[in-house]
Amino acid sequence: MKTVFELCKPRENVFIDTTRDDVLNLSNLIENKIDIDKFFNENFMTKGMEILLTTAFKRFKGESDTGVIKLTQAMGGGKTHNMLALALLAKNKEWRRKILGKEYDDIGDIKVIAFSGRESDVDYGIWGSLAEQLGKREVFKDLYTPLRAPGESAWIRLFEGENTLILFDELPPYLENAKSITVGNSDLCQVTITALSNLFSALGKEQLSNVCLVFSDLKATYESGSQMLQSSFKELENEANRSAINIEPVALNSDEIYDILKKRLFEIYPSNNDFSVNELAVSYKNTLIKANKSGLTNYSADKLFIGIKDSYPFHPSIKDLYARFKENQNFQQTRGLIRLMRQIVRQFYESKKADSKYLINVFDLDLNDRNMLSFIKPIKTSLEAAISHDIAQEGKSVAESIDYEFDSGKYTYAQDVAKLIYMSSLSEATHGLLGLNDSEILGYLCEPNVELNNYKKALEEIKTQSWYLKQDNRGRLYFQNTKNMIAEMNTLIDSYNNESARKELKKFLEENFKPDMKNCYEQLYALPAVDEIKLDINKISLVIFEPYPGNKLHPDLQSFYDNSPYKNRVMFLSGQRNVMEKLYFNSKRLTAIKHIISNMHDEHVPSTDQQYKEADSQKDKVTTALLQSIRETFITLYFPTKNGIISEDFKLEFKENSFKGEEQIIKVLKNEKKFEDYQSNDAFMELLREKCEDRLFTQKEMTFNQIKERAATETIWQWYHPDQMEGLKKDCIKKDKWREIGGYLVKGPFAKEPTSVMVEQTGYDQNTGEFTLKIRGTSGDKVYYDIGAEPTTASAEAPPIMITKEPLINFICIDSSGEHPTGKVNEFLCKVPLKHEQRKSVHGDILELKTNKNFEIRYTTDGSNPKENGGVYLGEIVLPDNCKFVRTIVTYKDKIVEEKDITISETSGDYDLKIKDDLPLEYEWSKQKNCKDTESTYDELGKFHNLEGSFLRHFTVVISEKENNSNYIEISTSKVPFDAGNLQATIDLIRDTAFKDKDVTVEFDYKTILFTTGLQFKNWVEMNKYDLKEIQKEGKIKQWQKNK
Repeated sequence: MKTVFELCKPRENVFIDTTRDDVLNLSNLIENKIDIDKFFNENFMTKGMEILLTTAFKRFKGESDTGVIKLTQAMGGGKTHNMLALALLAKNKEWRRKILGKEYDDIGDIKVIAFSGRESDVDYGIWGSLAEQLGKREVFKDLYTPLRAPGESAWIRLFEGENTLILFDELPPYLENAKSITVGNSDLCQVTITALSNLFSALGKEQLSNVCLVFSDLKATYESGSQMLQSSFKELENEANRSAINIEPVALNSDEIYDILKKRLFEIYPSNNDFSVNELAVSYKNTLIKANKSGLTNYSADKLFIGIKDSYPFHPSIKDLYARFKENQNFQQTRGLIRLMRQIVRQFYESKKADSKYLINVFDLDLNDRNMLSFIKPIKTSLEAAISHDIAQEGKSVAESIDYEFDSGKYTYAQDVAKLIYMSSLSEATHGLLGLNDSEILGYLCEPNVELNNYKKALEEIKTQSWYLKQDNRGRLYFQNTKNMIAEMNTLIDSYNNESARKELKKFLEENFKPDMKNCYEQLYALPAVDEIKLDINKISLVIFEPYPGNKLHPDLQSFYDNSPYKNRVMFLSGQRNVMEKLYFNSKRLTAIKHIISNMHDEHVPSTDQQYKEADSQKDKVTTALLQSIRETFITLYFPTKNGIISEDFKLEFKENSFKGEEQIIKVLKNEKKFEDYQSNDAFMELLREKCEDRLFTQKEMTFNQIKERAATETIWQWYHPDQMEGLKKDCIKKDKWREIGGYLVKGPFAKEPTSVMVEQTGYDQNTGEFTLKIRGTSGDKVYYDIGAEPTTASAEAPPIMITKEPLINFICIDSSGEHPTGKVNEFLCKVPLKHEQRKSVHGDILELKTNKNFEIRYTTDGSNPKENGGVYLGEIVLPDNCKFVRTIVTYKDKIVEEKDITISETSGDYDLKIKDDLPLEYEWSKQKNCKDTESTYDELGKFHNLEGSFLRHFTVVISEKENNSNYIEISTSKVPFDAGNLQATIDLIRDTAFKDKDVTVEFDYKTILFTTGLQFKNWVEMNKYDLKEIQKEGKIKQWQKNK
């Protein structure tokens, strides 16, 4: 792929300071000072010029009615240049044939006359000047004194019969001056306008069909005059427009501008279809496709390919950027661009850029060159401060400083970015397009063999550091004439000292290295004074300290470490001293932007405000810069090992403007085998125990605190999770590797434990008196038991689950392998909870006690010790009055089973009814008393049978066949009393006769009992162990009184 130098050769005049042929005017034509060969060799025929030439020469040939042509374009747009081209071809038949062919050979001679509005001192007006150029001054002799405007016929008489080309350029300056010259009752301006209006009208007559007039657009050329002058121009413009056609010399929105530049500035250059140009365009396209895929830009690769083929050797962006400022008041369109690009091309070759670059870019200009600056500054004078501070100032500007810091100024990434943005910022039009977005910037900068990411980094730095750079709400970056937030930020930065920067940095480091997990270090000291560091026996500390020259641990820290007893409880993060100033600077920047955002909050600036968005974006960038500085500064981690304190590289990794310092510190320590995460698996615990006993637990007995203290002092010891040592202790005790005795840990191996028997009573059946025991031997494989004697291997072997009525049993466990010695006999005494029941009887309060029948119960009611003074419980106890509690002791063969004090429930006085023993009594249940089966029926009847003198009424007896319960006999009575014995006899008789040999169910319910005496009632209550108070609640007692 060939460079610009290899493919293109500039014209010699590009390198000549005095070159001014780009500003030829009609005076040069009139004075014959134009080199026609040079003129046409260096100029490109635009579509506008082609139309102009064709229209004019068809007029001379008699093939066109158009006699007036108006060239429309702003100053410097090519109007004069096109007039000159037409005039030169009109005068020179040889060049006419070269340019236009033979078609116009037979036209004959064409007289060319011209008037430039800069010739304000002509004596006889424009018409006198034209007549004099034709040698016909006498035609208007009557119009000179006083000056009067020629009429149509006068004009026809002047031009009739000859091919004549009339050129008017820059009339407004002349007319403005003429406004001040009095002519009769009017002024020269008005007289001239009248004369020209008559001329325009005359050119539409048949007699002047061989005359063509070309003039430049009055409005586009001169809009800044007085209101009166503009009114005059408008009058003349309207007259001209009646007969004139409009032609635009250069289509500024087309690729003609490239062709003009190429033809004017280069002697040799390849065609658009040249192989080398195509090769270069393909290479640019492929490079841009890669940039598109990487997300750096979305600039169209196909558009760039086509653009390069049209614009070579210029970058296609020139057309877009030039279009933005071509209308600026101080820039003369095509003429201005030719001048500017001549200077750029000159610098491009003289700086040797042409030797290595493939296209000429709009930013390929040196703004430190006074000559170049004199061309650039007038385009938009308000940006002078932006140039000197942000773009170019003899190495002192922001962009130059960024490039110097990147690689000592070897590359100009930042300067290229700044100049490109500058060239996109030059429009002075109202609502004119300013700036480029990131994608456009990187798209314009993309070229083969250049790392676009370097431009991206430079762009970010430009955004972060430039004082005059602005970003609109669409993301376009452009330079302005007022300082931006960066400038405000830098003012704040200058007011901060390193101490304030240190505070912000300390806070930032504390936030990002804070031990949230606390599974390695638990204490953090960020940029402390040495005397602030307090080491803890149980906690590892991370100390982040300012780097020391020479890339070694700071002597103060080394001294602190050497004198610290807890050498295995601290590590230091430090690094390179030579970037501390940059670190402090970025810390100040973060402080400043936070201050700015805080002020915005105080002023209630909404987050949607563009300025707020810029501040927030700036904060992200500054935070990134600070993180990068931290990364470059703190690159060494110092930590203790068996060989003393050593260092290891620490590479901080951050994402989305944050990092987890704790995780990254741990990662380094893990890689260096200094730290291990918490583990509890058996293999790890066994290995850790061995290490601990070898390095820390070095004596047979030590307190746990002594072991932990050695972990804090012995640098050979690794770092573990804070809970790991406690977990190790519990695990070793659980596995009997260690034992805790009297506040000391004792490490094994230990003598074998003797055997033992674990006996657990799991149940008791109070109906059968049987105990259920669960039996398990420890450290042995067989368990034997005996009763009344110590068991031996000759005794019975105990099953795992044993059911027995024997309350006292001896057990022993035997290890048949002999590994464990035989332990003590386990004499096991079964337990039965003592139950008690309290009730009110006719004799007073009664207490009933229940336990295993083999157990002996002793009790006292006076509060004395039942073991010494208690009576043996043989049955229900009638409690003495005011008895508060009964003390009991349950024993078996003089072995205490249970001791229990029973609180006696208080009774609220005696029952209300006083029962007389000798008088009859009736008791009626509130509800029928039910006996739902045969057994309970006979039990109930048996009680009444044994209780003489008692009768039943309101009863029902149902005898039914079990297999057919619809087969039944029912006996019932209401008021007739019935003796219980007779009732039972009746039931038996019915069963023996009606239900003989059949299985039956006998159900019985009753409500009323008649007692012949009150004493019988009392006996009934005691027989059933009823509580008199409950009996009163559940039924009614009625006793008859004696007749008086």
